[in-house]
Order: sequence, then structure tokens, then C-alpha cells
Amino acid sequence: MSFPREGGRLVVVGGWGVRAEMLEDLYRSWPGTVEVVSLNDDLIARCDSVADVADELLSRYPGPSVWMGWSLGAQVVMAAASRNASAVPAAITLAGFPKFIADERWLNGMSEEEFGAFSKGLKREPERYWMHFLLLMISGSANAVAERQRLKIWLGQGAPVAHSNLVKSLKWLERSDQRLLWSRVNVPVLHITGACDQVVSTWAGALETQPSSIEISIPGMAHWPGGVFADECLAVIEQFLESSHGMAS
Repeated sequence: MSFPREGGRLVVVGGWGVRAEMLEDLYRSWPGTVEVVSLNDDLIARCDSVADVADELLSRYPGPSVWMGWSLGAQVVMAAASRNASAVPAAITLAGFPKFIADERWLNGMSEEEFGAFSKGLKREPERYWMHFLLLMISGSANAVAERQRLKIWLGQGAPVAHSNLVKSLKWLERSDQRLLWSRVNVPVLHITGACDQVVSTWAGALETQPSSIEISIPGMAHWPGGVFADECLAVIEQFLESSHGMAS
């Protein structure tokens, strides 16, 4: 898979409790510089919210770049795009969500009950519930067996951040509501969701966005875009970046 815009920079932001390198299939062919950012202990320790992480990364990468974020990383990317459009002239979200927790007016998130049970379990048995989350990422996938094989190496490495920081950053998921931000951000944005996502339901079509935002739901894909469905995601990303509507200036 080839990408347009040779020489441009790509900033890749990982999700909750996972290494951003899990997305390597989506950025290894990028022709320019790639900055891979995991939400690691150092970053979580110095930040108290998604917005703080966005500000920290904007200070590190102030020049124009395409930003791509997975899951919680998608919220970081969208916060950065809303703060500094010159630094983030184009954005890509993977299995992202404007709001993680469902309520009576937002049905496309995880239920409060399920999140509460997971949050309590994480405090009691952090490693077990971290592993449960990784398996939940591929639950419902049309290729779950192959996905699980690909996940083995990451499961074997254990959680990449301290248990206290897993708990701290989980609270960001609970508190963050970016619906207004996602509906107003006016840089070109590609939102890729999985039609079979069991972590959060696909929200495609549930939120009114700007004409510069494109929402694509991948059939058969769950919450992890970097495994079996990487090639499909790459094709969509390439098309987005090649289009005059999606090119970063």
C-alpha cells in the first residue's frame, strides 16, 4: 500500500492500555516521518485529561502533520485538531468515539453498568481486566480466530503502563464528552469504525458532522483496526488522503 504526500509527517496516537506499535500495519508504508505515541506512564503522569494530552503532543509536534488516533487516541487527535488546525490539517480516527459512556441521549457507547463493573474489576485485578479489554477489542470480529493469533504477542507482553495509570486514564474515558467538538471541527477528518465493535457501537450517522468529515464503517471489523482488517483500513485511508477533500494543506 502506497501513500500520497511523500515526505509529510504522520503522528500516530495509541489507545487506552495498549502500545501504539500495535497499529504498525497501518503506518509502516508511510513515505515520510512517523511519530508513534503510546499513552504511556510518562504521558499519563504529566496529564490529567484528554485535552492535556493533546496540548502536550501539540507542543512536541507543532508543525503540520496528519494525525491518526486509535480508540482513546482518537479523542486526543480530535482535541488537537480543534485546538490547532495548522498543526493538524487532516485527522484520522480508528475505532474512535465522541463519547465513550452511553446515556439516554447517546446510545452508541458502553453502558454505565458495564463500565462500572469493568472499572471496579480493574482496581481489584488490573492485569486480568486489562487482558479482558484486549480480548474485547476483537470480540464480534468476523475473523476473531485470526485476530486472536495476532494478539498473542501483545497479550504476552502484559500491560504497558502501571496499574495506577490504567485506572487514571480509564477515568478520562468516563469523563470525556466530545460530541460538540466532533460536530464542529472543520479540518478534513476520516472516521473509521468497525461494524462489529463490541467496545462501543459504531456511531456513524448518529452525530451531525461538518462536510469535511467522512464516516466509514468497515463490515466485519471489531475494535482493533490493525489486524486482519488493516488492508481495508489502509485502502480507505489512502483514498481519503488522495482526495482533494481530504488532502492536508
